[in-house]
Amino acid sequence: PTGSKIQTNISARTAELLPKGTNFTSLLNVSPAVRSEPLSGGFQIDGASGSENTFVIDGQEVGNFRTGTLNLNNNIPFQFVQEVQVKSSGFEAEFGGATGGVVNVVTRGGGNQFRGEAGLEFRPARLQGNPRPFLNLTTFGPTAQTQQTIAEYIPVRKDEGTDFFPYISLGGPIIKDRIWFFGSYAPQFINVDRTVSLYPSAASGRDPATRQFVSTNTYALRQTNEYAFGRIDIQPFSRLRLNGTYLWNPIDVRGNLPSVSPFGT
Repeated sequence: PTGSKIQTNISARTAELLPKGTNFTSLLNVSPAVRSEPLSGGFQIDGASGSENTFVIDGQEVGNFRTGTLNLNNNIPFQFVQEVQVKSSGFEAEFGGATGGVVNVVTRGGGNQFRGEAGLEFRPARLQGNPRPFLNLTTFGPTAQTQQTIAEYIPVRKDEGTDFFPYISLGGPIIKDRIWFFGSYAPQFINVDRTVSLYPSAASGRDPATRQFVSTNTYALRQTNEYAFGRIDIQPFSRLRLNGTYLWNPIDVRGNLPSVSPFGT
């Protein structure tokens, strides 16, 4: 009765029951206020762009200092997350830097029983949707009087490769009812093989029925998103609880993929 705010809580139990990706932002659309908008900084909350939102993990603001959006390395896996709060209006003064919404993430901690989990998720390219073909207007003919213009669809090859998402977690007591620990390691291995076939430009004046690819080349991307997390909780007195967390999250990228456009170099 003393406050008015709109907030959606997504607990770990709720997350287990819903279809999702591997990182916590894949569940933000559970909140009625959130809409995915890649061209507006990732997520709109109550109509505000992603740059106007604040992203917080365990009390630490983790938004990009320049753009305000959430970097990939801070989009932590679900294995680290206990609860996600999406605050869309009326939120506390401590989040005063946000003019859109607040995404507040609380990480997991240990308890008086040892609990762990391990698993492997994978995402094969063959189960992904096909890319859209390119619609192109082509003008051909030896002279201006005999030139023709037709619309043609240029097919695009689907990327190959399988992504892997292994994880392992363990938590439990160091001293029962006093000190607990939790640790998790959940790397993400992204493997993409892209074959690009280039057409000659429309200025070549060749009939599309006889025009051949200029070249076909295959490129590889190997990306490793490292995610390692540790947490210690200490309760020296019944009314005092302390915790400390550590997140290791570098990203290693080998290779650079060109555009899938069939017109280029």
